Amino acid sequence: MYKDETVLQISEIYKILKTQNISTGVIELYQKNDRIIDYLIDNKYIMRISKSVLNEQMLLERVKSVSFVPQIYSSGSFTALGGNYYFLITDYVQGNDLYSVIQKLTDEQSIKIGKEVAHFLIELHSIADSSYDIGHYIPTIPRYKGSWKDGHLEYIKSLRTGLSEMNTTSKSEKIIASAFDYINENINCLEYQTGAKLLHNDFHPKNIIVDKGGLAGIIDWECSQFGEPDFELAHLFHWCIYPPKPDGRFELLLKSILENFMNTLNVPNIEKRLTIYQLEHELNQLIWNGNKQEGERMQRINGWLNGQVEDLLEK
Repeated sequence: MYKDETVLQISEIYKILKTQNISTGVIELYQKNDRIIDYLIDNKYIMRISKSVLNEQMLLERVKSVSFVPQIYSSGSFTALGGNYYFLITDYVQGNDLYSVIQKLTDEQSIKIGKEVAHFLIELHSIADSSYDIGHYIPTIPRYKGSWKDGHLEYIKSLRTGLSEMNTTSKSEKIIASAFDYINENINCLEYQTGAKLLHNDFHPKNIIVDKGGLAGIIDWECSQFGEPDFELAHLFHWCIYPPKPDGRFELLLKSILENFMNTLNVPNIEKRLTIYQLEHELNQLIWNGNKQEGERMQRINGWLNGQVEDLLEK
C-alpha cells in the first residue's frame, strides 16, 4: 500500500487537519504496516490513515466510557492523488509501553500498576453482550449465541480441520493429539460462565502504556471482542512465560493483577481453563503460520501440557 511515499505527503496531512480545525506544528511518522500508517501530531494526537474502512472507530466508540482508553477526536475520509483514504484521529497516550520499561520499575511501581490494570479490566468487563466471539485475535466463530463451552467445541472442530490440511511430522502429530486429548478431557471446566463481556483480547505488556510509575492508557483495540473475562488473562500468561526477549520481569506485576482481579472472577478450575486457551492459541498460530513455526509451537504445547499455568499460579 505504501510503496510510494508520495501518497502520504505531509502537505496532504496538513490539509486534512485544517479541515478538522486542528492547527499543528510538528507531524511525525509514528508507525506503519501494510494496512495502516500512523502519524504523531504535536505529541498530542495519533492520526491513522488507511485505504480500507477503519473498524477501530467502532471499537473505540464502544469503550469510550472506560478509563485509560484513547478518545476519538475526529474521523472521516479524503481523496489524494486519485485515491480514497480513511482517517481516524485519537488522543496520543503519553508514556512508554510496559514491556520496554518493566526492568526499570521498582517493586512498588509494579504492584501499583498491576492493581490499576486489574481495576481497568473490571471496568472494561462491565460492558456485556448477549453473544460470544470465539477465537484468538479475531473471532473464528463470531456472535455465537450458545454457551461458552459449546462455542469452544466448535472452535476445536475448526482447529482440527485446519490442522488436518497441514503436513506435520509424526512427532508433531503426537503432540497435537495430546493437546486435543487434554482439551477433550477438561472441556467441562468451560461450563462455568458469567456471560459475554467485552475483552481487549490482545492484552499484553506492549499494549499497556505506563508513565511516571503508573498506568497511563491501553492501546490497540483492533482485536476487542466479547468472551468470558478469564480469557483476557491468556495473553498475559503467555507473555510472562514466553516474552519476546528473555529479560522480561512480569511475575510481580502478574501477581498484583491476579490478586486484585481474580477475586472478582472466582472461576473454578481456572488453571485448566487457561491451559485450554493456551493450547487453542498454539494450534491456531500453527495453522496461521504454517510449518515455519512447527518446532516452536510444539515446544510450547508441551510446556502448557506440563503445567506451566499451574506453576505460574502457584508463584
